Amino acid sequence: MFIFVKMRKRILTILVIFGIAFEAYAQIDPSFSQYYAAPMEVNPGFTGSTAAHRVIFNGRVQWPNLPQAFQTMAASYDFWRPELKSGFGIQVVTDKAGSAELRNTSARFSYSYKIMVGNWVFSPGLYFGYSFNTFDANKLLFGDQLDYSNGTLPPSLDPNVAKLNQIQYFDTGAGLLLYSSNSWIGASVYHLNQPNVSIIDGDSRWPLKIVVHGGVRLPIYGDHHRTQQISSVSPSFMYRYQGGTHQLDVGIQYMVAPVVVGLWYRGVPFIEDYNGKSTRDAAIFSMGLIFNYFEFGYSYDFTISELSARTGGAHEVSLIYEFELVTHPRRVSRKNKILPCPTFHSKSNIGAGIFRKN
Repeated sequence: MFIFVKMRKRILTILVIFGIAFEAYAQIDPSFSQYYAAPMEVNPGFTGSTAAHRVIFNGRVQWPNLPQAFQTMAASYDFWRPELKSGFGIQVVTDKAGSAELRNTSARFSYSYKIMVGNWVFSPGLYFGYSFNTFDANKLLFGDQLDYSNGTLPPSLDPNVAKLNQIQYFDTGAGLLLYSSNSWIGASVYHLNQPNVSIIDGDSRWPLKIVVHGGVRLPIYGDHHRTQQISSVSPSFMYRYQGGTHQLDVGIQYMVAPVVVGLWYRGVPFIEDYNGKSTRDAAIFSMGLIFNYFEFGYSYDFTISELSARTGGAHEVSLIYEFELVTHPRRVSRKNKILPCPTFHSKSNIGAGIFRKN
């Protein structure tokens, strides 16, 4: 026998969870384990840091064993103009979370200016973005929809629904990058204007994201005439702080062209989160293929936090395609010749010669 339970028109647990999820979702940016394959998510100073035009796609599914996995996708395009000593880029990032399909979509324009300082390149950068949040209110469950007497779920007339806003806002940030032919280090700050991202009539500011990162590429052996025999190791790190949360990714990649493999650890030793729990998060294994104009990468996060392996970890893929556009040949003056950023993989055969300092 079913018992009809009459409840006041208020949002039930699922909406509370949705609200809590949104608070966490709004306070922390999505993160890619293959951060080296999403350079403009790390520092706008990376804009135009290769000798060719570059298109990048990143896709991530986090905790696939849960009913509503977190899904993040990003696409970007950037290029370098030597006569202007400048890099230009655009990027679109979309992130979906929760049963109501809360989605944040951001479009950014980024710019960098590059200056030779001895054997180093100094590359300050900035971005301007526009973001909006959307969700499906029809997938929220309200108290007046529960009728155990006949199992029906009548539509809710709760006026609180009207208070949930789909918001839009502008965003800006900046970064500094310094690199040589085999190493790089930089820092960046995202959300300098700290926009209000509250979906109700309140004030919830997007906190600053502070990123510090660096690395080095160490050749082991190589043949300048046979690029497939190039071998190197690339240790690197990325630390970020946002909304009281610390994150440190540290690891190493080993490349014997065209194959590259890597092992990473995510967690901050000796630092606990705001709940007093360990910040260890994941051990990450990555693998990929690197060709002259194309890169493919796959990584899997093995969860080592208290969530354990029941979440299913995280799957991530990246695609990078570099190409040259030759419309009207132009000579680049010596003073405008800039080294390409080494990052993890060097493609010396893709127009790098015109950027190297004589």
